[in-house]
Amino acid sequence: MLVLLPALLVVVILFFPTSTYALFVLPPAKVISYPQLKLATADLLRIPYQGIAYDAGEAASYPTFALTLNADFGTLDCVTFLCLQDAYCGWSETKSRVKWKEGVSYTLLDFLPPIMQAVSGLYFKSSRQLQPALPSFLGGPNTTVQERVEQQVILTTNCWGFAWEVLFQADNKDVRQMQISTADPKSAYAAFSGPGFYLVQTSRFNSKLLTNTRLRNKGLKAGDVLLIWHQIPRQDLYLDHTAIVIDDDVYYEKSGSGDQTPFRLTTWEGITANFPPGIFTWEWRRLVRNRNVQNKKEGKFRLKSAMETFGLDQQLKRGTLPSSDRFNVIDELFPSVQQSLTLQAESGNDGNIEGNTYTGIYVLEDLVFSKKTGRATLPLSAFSDLMLPKLPSNPYLRAMLRPRNM
Repeated sequence: MLVLLPALLVVVILFFPTSTYALFVLPPAKVISYPQLKLATADLLRIPYQGIAYDAGEAASYPTFALTLNADFGTLDCVTFLCLQDAYCGWSETKSRVKWKEGVSYTLLDFLPPIMQAVSGLYFKSSRQLQPALPSFLGGPNTTVQERVEQQVILTTNCWGFAWEVLFQADNKDVRQMQISTADPKSAYAAFSGPGFYLVQTSRFNSKLLTNTRLRNKGLKAGDVLLIWHQIPRQDLYLDHTAIVIDDDVYYEKSGSGDQTPFRLTTWEGITANFPPGIFTWEWRRLVRNRNVQNKKEGKFRLKSAMETFGLDQQLKRGTLPSSDRFNVIDELFPSVQQSLTLQAESGNDGNIEGNTYTGIYVLEDLVFSKKTGRATLPLSAFSDLMLPKLPSNPYLRAMLRPRNM
C-alpha cells in the first residue's frame, strides 16, 4: 500500500505482493518532497497542501517516467473535504468512495475517481499468448486471406486505452470494473473526436496555447482530455498521447510505452519533457455531458466500453482498418471474439498489408474498496499471472471454412 508519512523527506520503500508474471506491478519507490506541484483549484479554495512524488528511480524505463506525483492535504474538516471532492471528482459519474473521518490525513488521489486511485504508480506488464485460428491479412489485395493462423495476441495497455476507460467510467455511473485495451491510433482518435466529445481548444488554430499558461488553462476543466498528435502530408493522422486534465497544468496519464512506465499524476512540464510542444498538435476535448449547455440529444448520449468501441467489429464499421474488402472476414467471427480483439494493421505505399498485430481487450474483476477508508485498489487477481482467455479453436460463426480469394 502507498504510505504517506508526516516527514516527507523520509525515504519509504513501497511493496505490493505480486507474481513474476503479474499484470500490474508496483515498483520500489521513495517518497520525496515536490514543492513544484501547484494546484490552482486548492489554492483558490485556500486549502494548504504539500506536493510529493513517488520516485521509482532506475526502475523506470527513462528518468522522465520516474516520478508519480501526489499532494498531501493533511487532516481536513468535513466541509473542506467535500469541497475538494466536488472540485476534483465532480466531473465523473463514478465517484470517489473515500469517506471523511476526523483526524485522518488525505491526499489528492483520495478525491479522484476510483480507477485513478487504484492504478497510481503501478506498471503494467504486457503478456503474449498464442491463439490458434485467427485470420492473417498479410499480403496484397489479391492475396488469399489465411483464416486459420496461429498468432500471438498481446495483452497490454497504453495512454489512450486508459484515458478511454477513465472517461467511460466518468460518463457512466458507478462502474466497478476496469477494461484493459490498446486501440489502434486511428480508431482511438476517431473515438475521442466523435460523438460524446466536443473540441475545447487546439494549438492548430492558436499556437499561443503552448506558451501562455493562463491562456492554455483558462478554458479547461477537470476531466477534459488532452490529445497530442501529428500528421505527415498525405498520410493518416497519428495519435501520439492522451492525458486527463486534473487541474491547471496538472494531468493524469498512462505515461510512455513499454512495461516500465507508470499510471500517474504529472504536470505540463512532465508531459512536454516527452512530447516537445512545437513538434505536435495539442488539442483538448470535453465530454458533452460536462458542457454548461446541452441539447437533449447530447444529454442522452453515454460513452460505450472499450469492448464496444475498439473491437474488430467497430474497426470494420468505422473504416479505421486499411481500405480493403479482405477485412470483411472479420464479420464471420463470433461477436465475442470480435469484441475481445483489436487489430493493428500496417499497410505500405503499395497497399500491401505489412504488419498484422492483434491486441486483446480484457475486463478485470471488480475494484476493491476499503471498508474503513473507501479507497479503491485493484483486485488481487490483477497482481497475479492473469492471461487473456483462450479464444475458441474455431472462432468462426460458420462450421466449415473455405478458401477466400479476394
